[in-house]
Amino acid sequence: MGELSSDGALAGIRDWGSPDLRAHIRILIDSNEPGVEEIILDSLDEAGPARPLLCRVLAERDPHRDPGYALRHFYEETDGPVRRWLGQEVYRSPWVWLYGITRLRDAHPVERVTPDATHWLATRRQIAVTALGDTADPAALPPIIGRLRDPKWWVRTEAAAAVRRLARSGVQIGSAAEALVRCLHHDRQEVIEQAAAALALPALRERLLWSRATLMPLAGAVVDNALDGVVAPLIPLWQGEE
Repeated sequence: MGELSSDGALAGIRDWGSPDLRAHIRILIDSNEPGVEEIILDSLDEAGPARPLLCRVLAERDPHRDPGYALRHFYEETDGPVRRWLGQEVYRSPWVWLYGITRLRDAHPVERVTPDATHWLATRRQIAVTALGDTADPAALPPIIGRLRDPKWWVRTEAAAAVRRLARSGVQIGSAAEALVRCLHHDRQEVIEQAAAALALPALRERLLWSRATLMPLAGAVVDNALDGVVAPLIPLWQGEE
């Protein structure tokens, strides 16, 4: 795959059916070609369906970038209370990670998303833990741990997946061990599988081994698979996620 060009990686990102889409994304993220960021920024207004992906690429390249380039697409020509409402809604939907806002430090994603982690609507809590797991920020771990005790099984499942994502980003996840072990005793296989996958990570593997003897047969089989390296997959949040 060659360097970025007008008919190369940037054009390739607009071809959703291309088998090379992930490779094009990686080229744009890693490119050191002069002016590449300006090229991407200048293309946003006319990018159409590719705009979220290009915004995410820019966030991956520089998490300390001013988030205005992404957030402005949600404000249109409004101001005042309407502008503030629209801005908050960005943090309550998948757009927050599709546009890479979760990765932008100056967008304060943990601060903005965390209140929804305890919302009375389970869908709000689920979106919140997904977003928090995508922040690569250690401050996101405590609210995620809280949702490992959520009354809704699908929120617990997403919380365990969020722990895995934080770990993949280099966050130390040791404080999640006890809550993850409790998830191994849940009656839903999905919860058990994601919790076992998180506990199978090197930092927590010893805790998974220790818990094995106390488990029911289904959970025990899931844990045995996890210890052998067979774990539930993480569903990608965006096309460039590895």
